[in-house]
Amino acid sequence: MIDLPDIDTTPVSVAAFALAIAVLVWAARGLPWYKLRDDPEAQRVLLLTTAALIAMRWFNTDALAGVHLHFIGATVACLMFGPRFALWSMAVVSLAAWVMGSVWQGWGPDFLVCGALAVATTEAVGHYIEKKLPSNPLVYVWVRGFLGGALAIAASNLAKAGVAWSLDDAAIEAYLIATPPMMFGEGFFCGGAMALIVVYRPQWCASFDDARYLRPR
Repeated sequence: MIDLPDIDTTPVSVAAFALAIAVLVWAARGLPWYKLRDDPEAQRVLLLTTAALIAMRWFNTDALAGVHLHFIGATVACLMFGPRFALWSMAVVSLAAWVMGSVWQGWGPDFLVCGALAVATTEAVGHYIEKKLPSNPLVYVWVRGFLGGALAIAASNLAKAGVAWSLDDAAIEAYLIATPPMMFGEGFFCGGAMALIVVYRPQWCASFDDARYLRPR
């Protein structure tokens, strides 16, 4: 039998849980189900990608009590499936982390910081490059993939550092020190993954439009 962690019922945790549910309700109302309906390949890709992101949570660094350092992969989920499916995928990842005992501050806070914030950061990078940079595969991979992933994990770690600071927790130093190298690692993972997907399986990538990124100049 799985020994589930205790549920935190403090006001802050309850508020975070409620906000997380609100985010998921918003995402559910606009989910493009037509992309999965009658498409077994798309269903398998979504499930396998979510499983891979769950597996990444096994590599959580617990060298210091209360410090949760791990890669998140939210940028890959966002670019492959769009923000709404990515939010639900990351919610499942946070739930699995809670079951495994490696969740940060409970399911709600973990999803908001490692899922919702990371997806929002990725989307912000995407909106920026659509307006400011040319549409070509290199920009997509290096900016949306590499830079987007790096900024997503930076936002996540800095949010954790901010919470640690508000709680007068010594973990703030660990988060700040770890952020720069983790930005490179997350960026490399996301950029590399998107490069392979764009080249070999572009149909898996909801945010990559052949007509836009590959049209002749």
